[in-house]
Amino acid sequence: MKRSSTKDVHNTRINLIIAFFTFCLAVVLFNLFKIQVLSYASYSSMANDQYWGLQELPASRGDILSSDGYILAGVQSKYMVYGEPKLITDIPKTAETLAETISEFVYAEQTAESTASEDLDETRDKNKIFLDLYDKYSNLLKLDRVWVALHGGITENQKTKIEELKLKGVGFEEEPARFYPENTLAAHVLGFVGKNEEGESQGYYGIEGNFNEELKGRAGKIVEEKDAFGTPILIGGHKRIPSIEGRDIVLTINRSIQYMVEKELKRGVEEYDAVSGTVIIMDPNTGEIIALANYPTYYPESYNKEAVDLEISPHRKSLERRNLAIAQMYEPGSVMKPFTVAAAIDLNMVTKDTTFEDEGPVWYSEKKIDNWDGKHHGTQTIVQLLQKSNNIGAAWVGHQVGPKNMSKYLTNFGFGSKTKIELEGEDSGVLRAYRDWTDIDLANISFGQGISATPLQVLTGFNALANGGHLLQPKIISKIIDNGKEIVIPTKIVRQVVSKETSEIMTDMLEKAASGGEATYYVSKKYRIAGKTGTAQIYVDGAYDPTKTNATFAGYLIADRKFSMIVKLEEPRAKIFASETAVPLWMDITDELVKFYGITPDRFEEAAVNSN
Repeated sequence: MKRSSTKDVHNTRINLIIAFFTFCLAVVLFNLFKIQVLSYASYSSMANDQYWGLQELPASRGDILSSDGYILAGVQSKYMVYGEPKLITDIPKTAETLAETISEFVYAEQTAESTASEDLDETRDKNKIFLDLYDKYSNLLKLDRVWVALHGGITENQKTKIEELKLKGVGFEEEPARFYPENTLAAHVLGFVGKNEEGESQGYYGIEGNFNEELKGRAGKIVEEKDAFGTPILIGGHKRIPSIEGRDIVLTINRSIQYMVEKELKRGVEEYDAVSGTVIIMDPNTGEIIALANYPTYYPESYNKEAVDLEISPHRKSLERRNLAIAQMYEPGSVMKPFTVAAAIDLNMVTKDTTFEDEGPVWYSEKKIDNWDGKHHGTQTIVQLLQKSNNIGAAWVGHQVGPKNMSKYLTNFGFGSKTKIELEGEDSGVLRAYRDWTDIDLANISFGQGISATPLQVLTGFNALANGGHLLQPKIISKIIDNGKEIVIPTKIVRQVVSKETSEIMTDMLEKAASGGEATYYVSKKYRIAGKTGTAQIYVDGAYDPTKTNATFAGYLIADRKFSMIVKLEEPRAKIFASETAVPLWMDITDELVKFYGITPDRFEEAAVNSN
């Protein structure tokens, strides 16, 4: 019995040892499987990081072009100075020679923008630049690397001067740099390229910001083999992975028209002493934006510097970089009355001959509504409502339509939501829920108060009146070019807002409003124009200030509807009414546009009658 017990204990021990080693083997095999199969990608990446060093090469950013083929934002060749430490025999001397030369370049660029007082300290500034660069180059060239980037932004002439130094182990890598050959032209459309927090090039605002991923391309790489200690192997592998260029973007903007518009807008803002101004020109049949301009403006290439050459007063500086066409909400005023009337006509609630009574001020929610000039005209038609820009009539029509229908039509015309233009920084405007409206709210909204919109939203709504009732999504990109392949951006119809019949009735009424209303003195005598003014008092400290206005005129040519246009001036001080500011500027631009498009006059008879 004793021998059998001892044998059993011996066998149990052997089995335990076998089980233990079997378990250990299983653990080892599992971990091998995990490393070689399940975590292969991770460990492979770690191995590559250990034995291969990477340095990025910038990609060439895509061009932004006008519809007529001009480069508005392009790439010019600059260079990055690099060093190959393993080939340099005297690092301190090389760093010193480079620093002496490049510090001259840096100092010249800085002093070009410095003030006279800063120029007095020339010796100290030059010496500091030299010492900073010397320390930088010395430290970089002492690194155990095959290749190091030393200094970027070198011009062709500067490159030639450095080459004349004949420094062994120093070379150049082409470094594409963004430039804007037309200076301020279409600045708010383009945006600009700056540096993000990681020091990488990044597009901001406009097309540069909204299409940064498409424009920036894909960076290339220089790959160098390293030993187990992380030191580059001089005779080891050295690979170059080329960068991929960014896509080109072709805009719907016409360079010639854009240039003319910016010139006229600048003149108009200065002539009427306005805080700012905006002009948008569109094709009402496609939604394409032909020109979009704001003033004040800025230089995209020097986005981080004060634009001292603009010669504008300090209180306007904050407006320079905002795209006021899409990012400045305002109460449009009477330019909104056509949308109120269009809703009523589309619902068969009024016709152009329907009459209302204008005998004096009216009251809604215990608050008074009166006409802009305090005058009253007795029995009036809907056409006369638009001609005289009658607030009492607009409020009456608005109440015929009702809050629910009014909200529905304004929403369908695009108010209260973004137009989805392909630009960064668009505001949606403000259209409150109709359930929150009081009677006075409905009255105010009917003539353009108590609602906020951007100039682009207003013009997009007018396009629907011009094109048969369709709301079109504004379009500023014609096509994207990817490695020679063109991706055309189609016209997008958002919805049918009013019937074609309603749009034609509105066009006829808006022609009478333009030719026989407030703006009649300035309206062209050669062309039939459908349009409406808007002079909206600005809300300041809890009340509307009668001395501060936003002046707007929106409209289109009737016979040949190749373009629609809105002109908006913020706080014109020389004259405050749209009929005396926005309208003449609109007509001056139209005079140039009809020449450009070769549009034939269609008001010969009336012009002849008026000349007698």
